[in-house]
Amino acid sequence: MGKIRNLTIYSKKTPSDIRLLVISDIHRSKTKGKENLMMVKKLIDIDEIDSVIIPGDIVNDVNDLEDKDFRSSLQEELLSITNYKPTFASLGNHDQMTHAKNGEWVLGKTQLLKETIQEIPNFHFIDNGESYELGCLNFSACSPDFTYYEDKDKKRSERENPEDYQRIFNQTFDGNLFSEDTFNVLLTHEPQSIIRLSKEKGSCIQPNTDLVISGHMHNGLLPNFMQSFMVNRGLISPQMQLLPEYAQGIYQLNDTTFLINGPINTRVESPFINSLYGPNASVVTLKKTR
Repeated sequence: MGKIRNLTIYSKKTPSDIRLLVISDIHRSKTKGKENLMMVKKLIDIDEIDSVIIPGDIVNDVNDLEDKDFRSSLQEELLSITNYKPTFASLGNHDQMTHAKNGEWVLGKTQLLKETIQEIPNFHFIDNGESYELGCLNFSACSPDFTYYEDKDKKRSERENPEDYQRIFNQTFDGNLFSEDTFNVLLTHEPQSIIRLSKEKGSCIQPNTDLVISGHMHNGLLPNFMQSFMVNRGLISPQMQLLPEYAQGIYQLNDTTFLINGPINTRVESPFINSLYGPNASVVTLKKTR
């Protein structure tokens, strides 16, 4: 069964209630991923949603988008879910990867995904350091590059580290990106580094950020019924780290809320195991306060 996480954030920056649908880690391939995506459609009343956010891993192998039929099917499915609502997407690791002949993940044709997204009505792809205003909302993204996730010169446990994230962040961001007057949303696929860096700083590393939305961790492979007992921890991370500290749920640091969104597809092959997870999504309600 699927699970919808509901989160309410109170803010003086919103003139009225705004509802955001967050879906991530769709991992759509030519043969898998559609069923769970369509299940979310049944769990959500899209007419009550104002905007949709997708912080990465739309596809599992980006070079699959060379197939025009697959590309067209993916566009139709995403439009079916979002129903022309303003939608903002950023890159995940799989959106930059393809399988080599030897089975290893290598750098893929990321531009294929960007072009696919931009062809969908009312979809907006956000590159690093860009911002897009929608009324009182302002969206930006920080998407670590392929090497951050798959540096072959580093052990798996050494990848996705805060030092590399900070380097990537510093290349495109500055303190003037977000205004104090708008509700500011930052999309970033991998959550652990930005949370750790922000904790060290004492506030979000991007000033005036109200909400950070990520995915990637697949809830630490926690079944839905266990998530409330583990706070933010999971069982295992994508880099095979046991009991990762920030794998799922909501983490609050001063005025910034970090949402670690669960996956549409876990990519676990066993149908029984997949049945323990089901597709995950989040609905964030921004409520006006005086």
